[in-house]
Amino acid sequence: MLRLRHPISLLVIGLLVMLGVLRSFSTPSPVDAGAPDVVFSADRAEAILRDVLQDKKPHVAGSQENALVRDRVVGHLEAAGYETEIQSRFHCNPVFGTCSPVENILAVKRGSEGKYAVLLTAHYDSVWAGPGAADDGAGVAAILEIARMAADFPPFRNDVIFLISDSEENGLIGAHAFAEHHPLFERVKAVINLEARGVSGPSSMFETGEGNRSVIRMLSKNVDRPVANSLTYEVYKRMPNDTDYTVYKREGIMGVNFAFVEGVALYHSVLDDPDHLDLGSLQHHGDNAWGMLKAFGERGLDTIIHREDAGYIDLFGTRLSHYPVSISGGLALFLGVWAMLAVGLAFRKEFRYRQLRWGLLALPALMAAMVAGAWVLSWPLGHWPDLHPLEHPMPWVGRITLFLMIGLAAYSTLKIFSGRVSPCAWMILAWAAVFVLAMVLASKLPSAVHLAVLPLFMFAVGSVVDLFRKKSPAPLLMASVLGYGAAAFISFYHFFMLDVVLNFDMSYLQVIPFWLMALTVMPMLLAYVKNLELTWQPARWLLVAILTGCLIHLFLPGFTSDRPRAMTLMYSEVEGNPDGHLVLESRYMGHDSSFADKHDFEMTVLNSGNLDTGERAARSVQALNLPGVEISGQSAITGGDGTRRQLSLNLPENSPYLRLNFPEELGLSKAWVNGVLAFDTGIESKHVRRFRGLRVIHPGSGPLNIELHTDSGAEHAMAAVTWHTLPGVLIAPFMGNWPDDAQPAHVGPRAEKIQEFSLIEAEAFTVQ
Repeated sequence: MLRLRHPISLLVIGLLVMLGVLRSFSTPSPVDAGAPDVVFSADRAEAILRDVLQDKKPHVAGSQENALVRDRVVGHLEAAGYETEIQSRFHCNPVFGTCSPVENILAVKRGSEGKYAVLLTAHYDSVWAGPGAADDGAGVAAILEIARMAADFPPFRNDVIFLISDSEENGLIGAHAFAEHHPLFERVKAVINLEARGVSGPSSMFETGEGNRSVIRMLSKNVDRPVANSLTYEVYKRMPNDTDYTVYKREGIMGVNFAFVEGVALYHSVLDDPDHLDLGSLQHHGDNAWGMLKAFGERGLDTIIHREDAGYIDLFGTRLSHYPVSISGGLALFLGVWAMLAVGLAFRKEFRYRQLRWGLLALPALMAAMVAGAWVLSWPLGHWPDLHPLEHPMPWVGRITLFLMIGLAAYSTLKIFSGRVSPCAWMILAWAAVFVLAMVLASKLPSAVHLAVLPLFMFAVGSVVDLFRKKSPAPLLMASVLGYGAAAFISFYHFFMLDVVLNFDMSYLQVIPFWLMALTVMPMLLAYVKNLELTWQPARWLLVAILTGCLIHLFLPGFTSDRPRAMTLMYSEVEGNPDGHLVLESRYMGHDSSFADKHDFEMTVLNSGNLDTGERAARSVQALNLPGVEISGQSAITGGDGTRRQLSLNLPENSPYLRLNFPEELGLSKAWVNGVLAFDTGIESKHVRRFRGLRVIHPGSGPLNIELHTDSGAEHAMAAVTWHTLPGVLIAPFMGNWPDDAQPAHVGPRAEKIQEFSLIEAEAFTVQ
């Protein structure tokens, strides 16, 4: 067993591992504009981005602002010597029930063979609230810079298609239009997609296709600073999120999907502009895309889909460790048996069954104490403060407090079980638990077996080193150290990875990765305290430090001007009501209650436009009587396969958005907008289709012809929601003292008109 002079050495090892892990979540330094053209430069790409987004305005698909961005993108491609093509059409994505005008931008670099093509793509449209510099202007700028670099580069073996797609934010509509209707798609065999869900952080490869072993091998060889983890991919597959690559993956196209995801408070917000974009993230984006483009460009693309997947994880952002999932079970079994034999042989004379029984209580007690302690801390760290659910602008006080809590749980376990559980017994149980975890993962989630196999592997390597150590009063010294170091790596890596999807209100989940680190360090700590008389004094000091951390954390701002609350002032009215309402709208988190109280916004039950109501912070104002939708005709005919309904809508002039909501009882299965399939429940999707309706972005001024296929032929209610420009005079009194830590996000300011209609009973026919 390991007998250290002081346990501070274990702390130092843990800190060094943590600093190494933080490199995986850091970004490279931007390369200046003077770099050779064979090297991607974030400075050059930033200049492109600032030109493309020079207005710093939102540019939703179909808008005049988006047309300006389109023309600038085309200008950069043509300046680099490319012939460009605009794929222009009205299109719908039936997975999402959304439609919009689409203007995809395409350019092609011909290859020496040209049988197959690599698609390098990002989208240029933005959400309603912000200019979209990170999502997805950074991807567009990276591609435009790479296209300029590639223009004078010798031809690759394969064609390269540069696609700057449109209307991604409305439901991947541009990508769907390209896949469904453009002849170039038939030759696409590999996709590189650039995305963002924040404004900073490393460009991580978070999604690829099925049978990805060859592609992961290419990624490991051709990207200098890979950040990727197959567990992230497994988690993402189970999340409702989508990107343009979703469309191509559904068609069986292999690819790699890169995104940076930190700074999520600025995601889809007014502050998603070039000034707030991390140039290190842009540099990493470009490096990754350029490396993979060169690899795909010279590869036989008909061979990149392998018969199996790979498991993988980056090692401190320096190289990608990967393995075929077919060896997961055998590798886990071999290393687990090795570890158990090594422990058994080393401590065969010290082993006592009585202490093993105490260990069976001590191990779950330690893990339960960590989760329980973190659950208690989730209240002062995450529930009591007013926080974004995915990000804290100053997270380190909370993180250190959680680390102290883990230390308190470990010390309390030592105090209670020292003398009852021997280091030998704990080591047997700890590595047996890691062995069991490895076998479970190999059976249920083989691409994530590295979580347990990496510590087992390092323990096995250390045990071999221990065989050749001449002076060894402590058997398995190196095995313990290396196994603990690998466990610390896995623990810290996944703790920081969880920052992307969790905040301190779910601290009890954040600490679970540290089970592995705690299990492997405890035998060494037990050996150290074996002959010591432990007191509760250190536990008291740890508790004081934890309470101090909680107190400091409570006084830290949950939102700042650089990491603001997503809060928007909008107007809503329901047709027929004499009053409208100004609404403080906040997505994900609550509105600023002090601002609301000061300006007499009260929680009010309002019509949501979704055939139900919801409570929102609002104040009553006189209705603006906005123009709305007019239904000019309806028909409903019942047949053997359900009811076919048709209706024609006359739209208000210059309305940029229409949403039609139908009740669930209607049983909507398919819908067409102007003859284009817009909704189809028969298409497989990882989405739970809670929304039964249609959305049309920039529908134009002409009549809209809607066809619905429904299960029910009875009369039903429906709702129509249209958007209009929010009058400045209406909101001016509230903007003078608008909070600095609140900015519009997502759909942004607007005036909303809600109307309710009736869908007629089937077999009736009405013409007006």
